[in-house]
Amino acid sequence: MTYDELMELIDERIEDCQPDCNKHKWINAPWLALRAVVELHKPVINPNSKELDSWCFQCAEGRFYAKYPCPTIQAIEKELE
Repeated sequence: MTYDELMELIDERIEDCQPDCNKHKWINAPWLALRAVVELHKPVINPNSKELDSWCFQCAEGRFYAKYPCPTIQAIEKELE
């Protein structure tokens, strides 16, 4: 699943509501938190690579990059299946 597809899947589950609607704030809270995590793990192109692979900078260990989908995104995708 691509980053955009994952974001679209999450956005589809967020219910529309008025800004002062407390019920929907609680209903949407888990989806908004999940969306924030996915945003943090947005893929980038590794500037040190000759290939045009996507990498997750957030999951990098030290100065290395984690290939996208990173373990975090893989876990999210698995739970959303």
